[in-house]
Amino acid sequence: MMDKYLIEGIQENNQTIFSTVFKQYHAKLYFYFLEKSGSSITSSELVQTTFIKCWNHRHGLNLEMALSAQLFRIAKTTFIDHLREKARERIVSIEVESINEDLTDPIADIHPLLDEVEASLNKISPQRSTIVKFRLEGFSNQEIADQLGISKKTVENQLNKAVKEIRSLVHSTADLSFPLFLFCLLYTETITHSLGGAC
Repeated sequence: MMDKYLIEGIQENNQTIFSTVFKQYHAKLYFYFLEKSGSSITSSELVQTTFIKCWNHRHGLNLEMALSAQLFRIAKTTFIDHLREKARERIVSIEVESINEDLTDPIADIHPLLDEVEASLNKISPQRSTIVKFRLEGFSNQEIADQLGISKKTVENQLNKAVKEIRSLVHSTADLSFPLFLFCLLYTETITHSLGGAC
């Protein structure tokens, strides 16, 4: 299989093969980011970041999974990171402006809530924490099940329980709509029932 040959080459530090992969997928990734961001400059930067991540984590590539699927999974997490960074920049801007005016923009609550959600992963069971981290990296429930050697149903059940635990651990007095939205965004195939249809 060609993908397996390419992945093995990348894992063996073959820069010629990596260059071939770059040329093959550069345009596809560029237009993927362009559709989402609407910026040619941002798209070019995110394509570069995606390939850098791919190279840095080349030994973790799955020989049995299509290379395109893995690249676009990296691209997805890269774009999520980009959105988070933009949100943090927006928060800083709001904090500066709020010195002279009373702002009520709910985005100002995003940073502390994100910190609380991330910190809560250390307080739940290792298996549930691992499953949540896999989802944050873009793995599907089936892919997580394959990685951990458990059933997809078990992944879904553990993810539902993890979401409930994390919600109970987030004690911020700020509006909790953001973490709920975040979970709905990442876990839509499993958490609608656990949140009582909130998503």
